[in-house]
Amino acid sequence: MLAQTFRRIKFLFLLALAFSVASFAQTPPANTPNKPQLKIPVWIETEEGQFWLEGKRQSFKVFLDDQEVALKNLQGPTSGTILLVVFDTVVDLTRIELARHAVTETLKNLPENHWVALFTAQDGLNVLLEPTANRAALAEKIETIQVNGRAGLLDTLEPVARLAVSMQQKANVRVSVLYVTDSGVANYRADMLNPVVNSSDTGDLSRRFADRAVQERMSRTAQDLSAFTIPFFILHLEYRPDTLNLAYQSGLERIANDSGGAAQFCRTNDEIVSSLEMLLKRLRSGYVLSFDAPKRKRAAAKLRVMAVDASNQPFERIKHADRITLPKN
Repeated sequence: MLAQTFRRIKFLFLLALAFSVASFAQTPPANTPNKPQLKIPVWIETEEGQFWLEGKRQSFKVFLDDQEVALKNLQGPTSGTILLVVFDTVVDLTRIELARHAVTETLKNLPENHWVALFTAQDGLNVLLEPTANRAALAEKIETIQVNGRAGLLDTLEPVARLAVSMQQKANVRVSVLYVTDSGVANYRADMLNPVVNSSDTGDLSRRFADRAVQERMSRTAQDLSAFTIPFFILHLEYRPDTLNLAYQSGLERIANDSGGAAQFCRTNDEIVSSLEMLLKRLRSGYVLSFDAPKRKRAAAKLRVMAVDASNQPFERIKHADRITLPKN
């Protein structure tokens, strides 16, 4: 039964990929139900880095703008999962070798019902391997990843998010995205170091503060991604302390946190394995709460989630996106 389920997921992956490449809007395909469900990733921490894994549907309540909505379904830490791993590595061969080995070894420990798809982001999104539970095939393909081209993380976030949402809508699984990147501001094809400024606006802060343009680009990206209820996890292999890259890295952290995911920045090569393990622990521990999208004129809504344990004691450390973009009715 499990094998049959994931064979269907492979088909849905190819279907969703074709759909995501063909359209830049989050418009449902013809066979999507008239009332699509919203699927929200949620994590419950009992303490820092420790997660509650025994949640049931009756454990949760969800509120949109303080109005409770009825939960229709729940996937938890033991549910089937699709992980989309995207390599965006363009700089240091030695560091990339360490990252390849860390990813290969860490993914071996995933449960059998966690299938992994592999992509590269350099010079556009490329599929290296469709979703598979074959860890040997995954390891072999990871070894072929090249360190070349230009950084593509920012340019591929939306296509990956569209693909992930489409898959999650069509299959009863959790879907998450993990980026492995060493890219900095100078590695992108677009020149963020020399932003276009408004010549008629003497108050344009981009004239005096180059990092302001980077901040604005990251803010726009974070806002655009609010339409997709998919968690992003980012393993950044090289922390850079200069002003421009601090703005870039802060933006990546915001993008991950706003989605319900997390980002880790490695200051040394020794931190790569522990940072990756930390991200995958969080990724595996999440829930996906499903409910019907309400009919509302407003495009965005404030999201609030409550959860209680078996003795009806509420949890205080609940992580999820604070606001979501509602689909058009």
